Amino acid sequence: MDADIKRRGGSASRRKKRKNAPIIHKPTLVRNIPTYEILNNEGVEQVHELSMRIVEDIGVEFRDSESLDYWRTTDAEIEGEKVRVSRETLLDLVAKAPSEYTHHARNPERTVRVGGKNMVFAPSYGPPFIRDLEDQRRHATLEDLNNLQKINHMAPAVHIAGGPIVEPVDVPVPHRHMHMAYSGLKYSDKPIVGNVTARERAQDTVDMMKIVFGEEFATNNTCTTSLINSNSPLVWDSTMLDAVKVYAANNQAVLCSPFSMAGASTPASNVGTTAVVTAEALMCVALAQIIRPGSPMLFGVPAMTVSLKTGAPVHGCPDSALVQLLAGQMAKKYNLPHRGIVNCATSKTADIHAGYDSMWGLFSGVLAGAHWITMAGGMMEGTLGLSYAKTVLDCDQCNAFYHFAQGYQFDDVEEIFETVKEVGPGNHYLGAAHTRGSNLFEHELQSNITYEQWFAEGSKTAEQSALEEVKRRLERYELPPMDPELEKALLEFISKRESEVSPVAT
Repeated sequence: MDADIKRRGGSASRRKKRKNAPIIHKPTLVRNIPTYEILNNEGVEQVHELSMRIVEDIGVEFRDSESLDYWRTTDAEIEGEKVRVSRETLLDLVAKAPSEYTHHARNPERTVRVGGKNMVFAPSYGPPFIRDLEDQRRHATLEDLNNLQKINHMAPAVHIAGGPIVEPVDVPVPHRHMHMAYSGLKYSDKPIVGNVTARERAQDTVDMMKIVFGEEFATNNTCTTSLINSNSPLVWDSTMLDAVKVYAANNQAVLCSPFSMAGASTPASNVGTTAVVTAEALMCVALAQIIRPGSPMLFGVPAMTVSLKTGAPVHGCPDSALVQLLAGQMAKKYNLPHRGIVNCATSKTADIHAGYDSMWGLFSGVLAGAHWITMAGGMMEGTLGLSYAKTVLDCDQCNAFYHFAQGYQFDDVEEIFETVKEVGPGNHYLGAAHTRGSNLFEHELQSNITYEQWFAEGSKTAEQSALEEVKRRLERYELPPMDPELEKALLEFISKRESEVSPVAT
């Protein structure tokens, strides 16, 4: 009986400690470990050569007349909607894109640097379904979006607030993008992600940034980073191109990310997939430089394969990891910031397979040197769903990788020697001053108690414990301050635009 009381007391003590713990916002991660180069220079050149042959001999379709007019200002060969361009012209344009850029937040303390040795973690993107606080699957709502903004805001190693963390299906599609941007701005003061589903929606995002930062600043500085996908193989459609035109003209960053699924939209080959998506991504980066030289663009490769049994996308496998590692080398060759994709799972719950899938992405993304690591938390169902529980479990792993990527520390070598001398042979280091002051990493959600204590406390699975943690975090969330006049201006803008745009999608 006394032992049971003691165990319950320990559990209560840990909960109290978590509840009262200060919220930590970690700065941009400056990595202190080398990138892993999976190919030698000869191999990288072979992939590059294959990509250049695709650009020069096959071409990429731009299904948008305005984009074709931009290409006509160069020496590109245009046949219908297909654009072929010499490698010299392509690489000259790509070289105009910066290798690093600053993404500003409305709170300057949350501003991040992307590129170089810098890495940032960004949240999930776009799933319409959610596994909720009661562990039930349903369509996501605006309340879920707001909740997830809060959770990501409180995650120490997540540097970016959402845009479309989930699709809030209770908001009309033509109005949804503004509520996504407002949610990110209100419930977090970290940098936000913009909308790309129509030209006017991208423009609305830019206009909201001008309200927040001032027109001149927002036009000449990067205040949003957005994600576009090509229609692999070798097609950029008008919707994505409209977003690029708006954001590039306003100096806003874009993740130029082909939608690769090896075996379906790209060749069933790691080398072949990388070559095709390199051609697609570079052509988009080049277009942006025609529109506005120096506009920040990222080389983005969402490494996926396809199940040859079902046709569904597969995340978290050796082949996707190989593509992501190789993508890091290609981005380095072209001196572009690299977007990696992590923590995506094909599992339907936050089970062990979801953990395995996520770890394939995390390790390869971090070792590849990705500068913008997207899908930081919660993604499953092949990116169709998001789990509250998996979100906090994944964010805990991002925190661990933040620690891992800082590498070794040598500033306490003399203190280590003195500690070893003080402890001497046969004793332990548990009470040593060096131990008490160390930064050894410990997972916040990992259960390190005995089996007996775990059993006495309800035999909770990781998913059950994570859901409890989500509820605790939402209870202790504090709204970051916002100037009331700024919030009023944003709401007035949304109201005005909603009155101008039909709530029925066309």
